[in-house]
Amino acid sequence: MKVAGIVLTVAGFWLFLNIAASVDVTFRARSAYFEGMKYLEWHKNPAAKKKALDLWLEKSKSKTLSAPPVEKELLNESLQMQYQIKMEDNDAKNAYYWFKTVIECFQPPRSAYVKRAQKQILTAEKLWKESM
Repeated sequence: MKVAGIVLTVAGFWLFLNIAASVDVTFRARSAYFEGMKYLEWHKNPAAKKKALDLWLEKSKSKTLSAPPVEKELLNESLQMQYQIKMEDNDAKNAYYWFKTVIECFQPPRSAYVKRAQKQILTAEKLWKESM
């Protein structure tokens, strides 16, 4: 009777760990998939990219308000450079690599997000090659 209880406890714990790992991997795949979709949308709609990055820049600059004047100037310059780099970055390439990450890193289980990424990566690759 005692052995059966131990076996059931171990089996339950093993099952819990597997379910938790599957849920975690699925949520990570979901997050990466939506990041890829964001970049795909930015590639198709540069105005949306500019709006999102303008908002990012304003939020980032507001965090530097309490910095000493010399540091504030350097931080703002750094933020402006990061903004420029992000604006010039190839969004189709970024989408491709996010979808690739979903496919390579977040299975098993083969969630719906992995399947969607496998479809979207073809679009992203095509757009990336066209933009080179």
